[in-house]
Amino acid sequence: MTSSILLIMGAGFFYMSGTMMGTTLIVGYAHTLGAGGELAGILAGMMNIVSLFCRPWAGRFSDRAPLRRFSAGALLLLAAANAGYMVASNPVTLLVARIANGVGFSCLSVCLAAWLTSLIPLAHIGKGMGYYGMVNALAMALGPAAGIRLRAAFGYRAVFAVAVAEMVAALALTACVRSDGTRRATSSKARAASVPSDPSERAGAGVRGFLERVISVRVLPVALVFMLFAIPYCATQSYIVTIVEARRLPVDVGLFFPLYAAALLVLRIVMRNLFDARPFGWFLWLCAACMILSLGALSVMRGDGLMAVAAVFMAASYGVMSSVSQSSAVRLAGAGHGGRGNGTYYIGLDLGMALGPIIGGLLHARLDAAWFFPALMVTMPMAVIVYEMMRTFHHRHG
Repeated sequence: MTSSILLIMGAGFFYMSGTMMGTTLIVGYAHTLGAGGELAGILAGMMNIVSLFCRPWAGRFSDRAPLRRFSAGALLLLAAANAGYMVASNPVTLLVARIANGVGFSCLSVCLAAWLTSLIPLAHIGKGMGYYGMVNALAMALGPAAGIRLRAAFGYRAVFAVAVAEMVAALALTACVRSDGTRRATSSKARAASVPSDPSERAGAGVRGFLERVISVRVLPVALVFMLFAIPYCATQSYIVTIVEARRLPVDVGLFFPLYAAALLVLRIVMRNLFDARPFGWFLWLCAACMILSLGALSVMRGDGLMAVAAVFMAASYGVMSSVSQSSAVRLAGAGHGGRGNGTYYIGLDLGMALGPIIGGLLHARLDAAWFFPALMVTMPMAVIVYEMMRTFHHRHG
């Protein structure tokens, strides 16, 4: 753990915490500005819809650009987007801020991940990205919990003011990082002068050739599987407060995310050596079972006890799978192409974060609140089917 790695991880915590702080509350905030149920879900997902289209180009740019400058520009855009939330007066102005947030979020997430992977030996990428994933996942848990408490005490606009401060803190940390990724760029040039190992350098013309120049095609199946984990997590993140209130449950919903974070911290430490030792399929089956148990506990909870059980199993499913998927993406993309590998992985995250609130909005509008979490369970059999189809195709075509 060098000082540069720790600074990048600290910046990752602050930007992700500030982003997720607003994401959990954006549905309720949109309602206060006059948006209906389905429109609120679209506004919540808009950040990641925009990010989905920006992410591949951000990944390719991260393999070539000075990463300190790239991250600074993205953080300034994120700070401006959260300031836009503070002054939004209607759904249209909120939409503009969400679009700006999507551009900044896509650029920064890929940039920081590429920056970090340039500093970690490929043989230890699973453990290294496991720690980074732990930091991000803790931010994704603690950010919403802090946002819920701040909103209750001071209102929505105070939450977004704190988010702006977190982006400024992340900017200060990245400015202190000694390495700007030049070692990654230099090694990439040295490899390019010998034998090209990157498919994008051999792809040629055609659809696959175009795709390989933007994303890592071999990482797409991993991204798709992870998307199916992100959908129920992000739907839960966006609607758990709304569902608990609709069902009038005697639950302190603000405890869900700190419990998730605590469980994830323990799991990441206990399982740190497994990320480089166990295959992707082993984690898929384990995490899929844990997701079903988590959603089942949320479906039948009547108090804080079952909510705590749901939080622990959510950490063992989505929280663990995020690190497994990201480290697998970096390995599949190959050394020197962490930007494109991470960018492709984040496509799955973006799709899940976009579709989760949108699907959640549709379920909330069309189903009784008691069926919200059971309906999300269908994503897990779909994830296993996608993985098995992917493995069969790989065996047949090599």
